[in-house]
Amino acid sequence: MDEFVHRTLRKQVLEYVPYTERKAYTYEFEPSDDELRLYYLVSAYLQRIESYGVPAQQRHLVTLVVRKLLASSHSGGTQDPAANDELWPEGMLDDDFDDELLEAAEESAEYETSALETPIDLDRLRGEIAELEQYRELADRIHEDAKATALLPALEHGFERMASRGAERKAVIFTESCRTQEYLASHLERHGYAGKIALFSGSNNSPGTNAIYQRWLDEHKGTDRVTGSRAVDARTAIIDCFRSDAEILIATEAAAEGVNLQFCSLVINYDLPWNPQRVEQRIGRCHRYGQKHDVVVINFLNRKNEADKRVLELLSHKFQLFDGLFGASDDVLGSIESGLDIEKRIAGIYNECRDPAEIQAAFDQLQKELEDDIAKRMGETKEKLFAHFDANIHDKLKLRHEEAQQQLDQMSRMFWSLSQHILTGCAEFAPSNLTFRLEMPPAGYRHTSGPLSVGQQEQGVGAS
Repeated sequence: MDEFVHRTLRKQVLEYVPYTERKAYTYEFEPSDDELRLYYLVSAYLQRIESYGVPAQQRHLVTLVVRKLLASSHSGGTQDPAANDELWPEGMLDDDFDDELLEAAEESAEYETSALETPIDLDRLRGEIAELEQYRELADRIHEDAKATALLPALEHGFERMASRGAERKAVIFTESCRTQEYLASHLERHGYAGKIALFSGSNNSPGTNAIYQRWLDEHKGTDRVTGSRAVDARTAIIDCFRSDAEILIATEAAAEGVNLQFCSLVINYDLPWNPQRVEQRIGRCHRYGQKHDVVVINFLNRKNEADKRVLELLSHKFQLFDGLFGASDDVLGSIESGLDIEKRIAGIYNECRDPAEIQAAFDQLQKELEDDIAKRMGETKEKLFAHFDANIHDKLKLRHEEAQQQLDQMSRMFWSLSQHILTGCAEFAPSNLTFRLEMPPAGYRHTSGPLSVGQQEQGVGAS
């Protein structure tokens, strides 16, 4: 289909479709000494080739998840991985991490039967358990981490930016973990946001979410808004709650696709994915057609983590995801082979590099490869385009704004005439603004749930 289907970029329709801009801010935080020490201890532990605490058959998967959790925030209650090498990964994977990445990590795992057949060195095992107990004690001493503490001023900073633009006081906070989501909800509720928070995850079965769902069902009982699917209706209920009541939506990766949040113009990447396509999907929930205000994007950065700095630099400067009208994401994201491949490469850097010099060299190499690959694919695309169309194709096919508007007006008039014909005697029409009030159902329509509500009766041509 490549020869017949052409993807039109958003920047090519600016003459007809108005879009707002993105305003990016980086909010730096500095972890405490205990947090920094825990990070480096666990990171070094994960880099060991052999350990009893990480199952050999799931090493890649477990390492990936633990690294994601290390960069995030959640409450205490650490588990002892050495106690059961089957239950530990299973308990960790109830989070909403990128499914594609988890599947890839699981597929790349090497199951080493020889490791299972080798007799256990009891002295080494006891030493490793004692070491993990020290990690647990250190983690339990950290009651509120620096990143969560930094969220409060970052949130208020974002709300101030919204107020200056006349936007609603709404913010969506993206995390990669259900544990982080629950911790942040508790943290924010203790600091002035009680009753103002909604959660969105893959399961949507937390107590607060269930309460929102039940209220929504009661409110819309007997209407066609209720589909009967718990998963679909729960998603709708949460978004409705965020639109009308809540100020903050704390969402996992489950909300990065298929959700329209154009009434919100503040996006906070509390946990930043390594996949540029995932980042673009997140921001696209708010920065889309119909958004009335510039979208503010806040990214958190651990100023003491060299790898985190390079990831943000790569996403900001190479992919230009956060700033401008669209940045270069339309061109560049369409040219890369797979965001998943990039994420796997970054995961490898975290696992293999131990000092800033190694991290710097590895990211330099990754960036060079990306630049070469993107340039090659963009060149191939242009070559294919000019091979099938002449250089003036855009001017020849592009409709003028007035012509397009005239066609839309004609369609509206036709639809208005059709509505008047079908609903004669059933509705009261207001030609001045092309709206009508439905007084009774048209012939042949059977309404089984009582009289129509005001919201159902009052219709506009566009909505009808």
